[in-house]
Amino acid sequence: MTLIAPRITDMNDPLQQSKQNQFLRDIRQMAFLLTFLDKNGGVADGLKAYNFDAVWVAYTSNGSADTEDTVAHKLDRIPNGVWAGMPDKAAVIYDSGTAWTSTNIFLKADAATVVVNLLVF
Repeated sequence: MTLIAPRITDMNDPLQQSKQNQFLRDIRQMAFLLTFLDKNGGVADGLKAYNFDAVWVAYTSNGSADTEDTVAHKLDRIPNGVWAGMPDKAAVIYDSGTAWTSTNIFLKADAATVVVNLLVF
């Protein structure tokens, strides 16, 4: 299923309201199909986050802020994005600008030696 948000210019137009409502129903349906839980209700761990095509990666930035880190992943494809968990200190984790590969992503952190779990998807 591909979702494309409708362009809404007049929320009083019944046709545009209908398109917006259908879009929101589609998003809700897709959200129900995703799970980060295992069959016992525990949070997924290991390599795959169950039916979400992603991998968990532990990331520790290097000792110099704002310098590139190579982060290995086992997704076996070029990732679309990263969700960062709660870092162990105040920091922003961001894309370094180097193209990602099927084995590595390239990130920077604005603080030295930040520890955070990443969901690479």
